[in-house]
Parts: sequence; C-alpha cells; structure tokens
Amino acid sequence: MKLTTLLFGAMSLLAGCTAMPNVVAPPSISVQDVSLQSLSLTQGTGLVSLNVTNPNAFPIPLEGVQYNLRLNGTPVASGDQRQAMYLPPNQPTAVQIPVQLQLATIMQLAPVLWQNRSVQYQLDGAVRLPFISVPFQRQGGIGVN
Repeated sequence: MKLTTLLFGAMSLLAGCTAMPNVVAPPSISVQDVSLQSLSLTQGTGLVSLNVTNPNAFPIPLEGVQYNLRLNGTPVASGDQRQAMYLPPNQPTAVQIPVQLQLATIMQLAPVLWQNRSVQYQLDGAVRLPFISVPFQRQGGIGVN
C-alpha cells in the first residue's frame, strides 16, 4: 500500500512538472543605434546601443554582451563585454557597448568612407544571462561627417 501511494505521488509530481510553463521568459533585444563617435588617423570609436527588455515580473541578471561588427563586409571589431547588471522587471534597459577600431582597419575603409560619407554595417551577437544567451543582429548604414 505504501509503495502504491509513493508511486502515485511521484507520478503526480512528474506530471505537474511537465505541465509547468517556463519560469523565466527571455528578454527581447533590439539594436537602437550604431554610430561612429570619433575617427582620427590612429583610431576610431564606435558606440552600439542596445535596448534590452525584461518581460518578467522580477529582475534578471545580465552577465555581458558578445558582439561582432563588420563595416562594408570587413570584420572590424569583436568582443565580449562583461557588464554585470540587473534588468528591472517589465521595462527596457539601455545597454551601451563602446567599440574600438584599429588603424589598419580604418585605413582599409578610409577611401570608401571619404568618398561615400557613409558605411554599411552588420552587427550580431548575444546578450548573456546566467543560463541562456539571447542572440541579436542588425544591419544598416551610418553617415560619416
């Protein structure tokens, strides 16, 4: 009798667990802006602005952001920014990623930048949470003054 009760209880518990919805919903991510902040003969600085929205009723920890950036198809930056913070519940959070461009890369792109006064970019990466990574991607163009 005890064995039957124990088996029935274990089966009920397992059935309840399979019917339980996901406890934590992943955040939504949008790329708000990709801009060139400064450009000189030795280096360039870009800024990637993400908007990360936590749909949960509780804060979730953000561990960092992994990214790859290409300008006119040329890989110019990649990195893994470790930016620990909490995403507040039910609201968007701005996440800024500074990107350093190297002289060699700038020199390859300089003729196109000066002639067209714009550059095409492709950005992809992932926002890292404790148990999952949520991917993002965007492409477009930015002007150079």
